[in-house]
Formats: sequence, C-alpha cells, structure tokens
Amino acid sequence: MTQKIARPTSADAAAEHRRLVIWTSTMIAIAITLVVGIVLAAPSDGDTLEATQLNDMGMPVIDTPGWTHGTTAAGPVEVVGSSWDMGQVPLNVAVRPAWELRNTGDQPVTLGQPHPEVREGCCPGPLTLDTTALAPGETTTLTFELSMHPGMDGPHDLAVHVPITSADGTEQLTVDVVGDFR
Repeated sequence: MTQKIARPTSADAAAEHRRLVIWTSTMIAIAITLVVGIVLAAPSDGDTLEATQLNDMGMPVIDTPGWTHGTTAAGPVEVVGSSWDMGQVPLNVAVRPAWELRNTGDQPVTLGQPHPEVREGCCPGPLTLDTTALAPGETTTLTFELSMHPGMDGPHDLAVHVPITSADGTEQLTVDVVGDFR
C-alpha cells in the first residue's frame, strides 16, 4: 500500500511565509530591544567621573579626565606626560591636573614659583609644588585646580611655566593642559 504525501498548496506556502516573517520580525525586535538596553545601561563619560571630595567653593572634585602625552625637559628636570588633554569636562566640578617633575641629573636643582599662561579661556587656581628642591633622582608634583561654571564654558588652553635653576643656570620648564568645559 502506498501512502500519498500531500503537496503544499499556495495557501499553505503563504501561511508558512507569514509565520517566517513574523518569527524573523520578532527576533529582530528582541535584538534591537537588547541592544538599546545595553547602550542605555552603559556608563556615559559623565557617569565615570566620580567626585572624590569637595573643594573650598563646595564643588565636587573629580578625577581629572583625559590623558597625558609628550615629554618635556628644562635642564635636568623632565616631565613624562607633559600635556594634559582633558577632552570634555563637565561644568560645576573641579579637576586637578598634575605633573610629576623628576630631576634626572646628578646635581640638585631648585624650582621657582610656577606661573600660568592663559592661552584661551581663564581662571587657573593657585599652582602648587610639593617641594622646590630636588636632589638627583627625586620627584615633586605640580598641580592646580580648574573649575568652571556656566558663563565660563568652552575651550580652555593653559600653559604652566616653572623656572628650573641648576648649576648650569636657569631654564623654564613648560607643561600644558587643554579642556572643553560644557
């Protein structure tokens, strides 16, 4: 006895096609929902900048965003990562870019009072050095605070100059920082 296999009709094919389209559309919708959920849950740049303390004006101090690059030297004092590029920085927070100055020579050096040069923008806070005398191989940290509020937004470009006095005379060390406060 032979059994006949029913051939699909065009109505059956159309129904199967509709089921396939519905299934594919559903899978695409689920995938899009998952991707959107992942993107919305991912931290934004603002979320990763956590306050570490409050400054004297009551603004939260955040880790300085961005990265450093370049090397500069004056006499035997060298700075690796001499230029800060902070990228976009939120308003109403304080950042404290910092540089490590190292005496790479074989004689002591004296560091003079650092002074800023505002090339664009405004308002660096007081510049500080941990120490002004460096023996060979010693380091010190140079830092200052930047905090901008509405009306002070936009690009800021600052240079910081530090006189370096060694046995060979006095030279000027320069480090830089740029950021776009928004």
